[in-house]
Amino acid sequence: MKIKIQYIIILLATISCTDNQQNEDLFKGKDKKLFSTPLVTDSVYMRYPFRIKKLDSDLIISDLHGSDFYCYRFSYPQLQLKQIFAARGHGPHEFLDVENIRFNNAGDIVALDANRSMITTFDISKTTNTKQINLDKRLLRTLDFDIINDSLLIVPDYTGDNRFSLINNQGFIVNRLFKIPVKTKTKSSSSTVVSQAWRSFLDYNPENGILAMVTQLGHVVEIYNMNNRSIVKIVYGSYGEPEFIDKGGYAVPNGIMGYSDVQVGQNKIYALFWGRTFKDIRNNAEITEGGNMLEVYDLQGNPLCRYILDKYITGFCVDEKQNTLLALDINSNQYIVKYKL
Repeated sequence: MKIKIQYIIILLATISCTDNQQNEDLFKGKDKKLFSTPLVTDSVYMRYPFRIKKLDSDLIISDLHGSDFYCYRFSYPQLQLKQIFAARGHGPHEFLDVENIRFNNAGDIVALDANRSMITTFDISKTTNTKQINLDKRLLRTLDFDIINDSLLIVPDYTGDNRFSLINNQGFIVNRLFKIPVKTKTKSSSSTVVSQAWRSFLDYNPENGILAMVTQLGHVVEIYNMNNRSIVKIVYGSYGEPEFIDKGGYAVPNGIMGYSDVQVGQNKIYALFWGRTFKDIRNNAEITEGGNMLEVYDLQGNPLCRYILDKYITGFCVDEKQNTLLALDINSNQYIVKYKL
């Protein structure tokens, strides 16, 4: 099951467009070790289980590099396979990839196909396509999304002009908000190149109106209040901003592999951090995939604790009612693991 990450192009590089940064470790003295319990599922082959979402008795897992299908629905806690959907292919109801999955207010599954610039809603009882929307052509390769309400979605803005955009349920941009929180000089790089380097994963909680974004190539957590459209806090971790090289209009990472998933809970923000340098990744073909540090902040961005996991995981979901963490261990054939928080 273990394969190397394919969604980042790693090139040898010697000069960075940002200065090496060493900030204070915000979680010093706040580490807690956690030990996992592997969960046994029906036998299903996945190449790169990447996202896991839970709603009531349903558990949905998406395979980033699915060979035939991208999404799998299991019963929970029985973990019996109920449905396979989002077939791979070029047909009108098929997918070229699934970057992320969400649940809408009706409990249906919503999936993003970045390669086709399309968001699809599935009837959860049938996992058949009920609605497809093509994304606004002004958006540049949308790599993540979340649902604000029945009429609004949120997506990152890779033009570099703004941090993210709000789109309606027809896929058209209705508002663009904020700027990339760059503090370090980026020389002559274009705003588009900077936005590539600042590729981030996001999560929104409609119950408290908080949106969190975490950098894939850096150590930055951004917190926004969408109720009043304000910045709550920008948190710069010990590795600082994304470091990159501008190679002919493309941002080539030259610092660290940072975050790969984030969740906004009722009173806390959970962010999965890898902290691997690209130098180490290039020099070590057998490096373990995933991150083993789950950082926890309050909704104001104050660090609360850092869980050190016994497994390296790619994606997770926290059930705050049960006080449990479900995570994906790509390095094992038993890819679902559970932690008690």
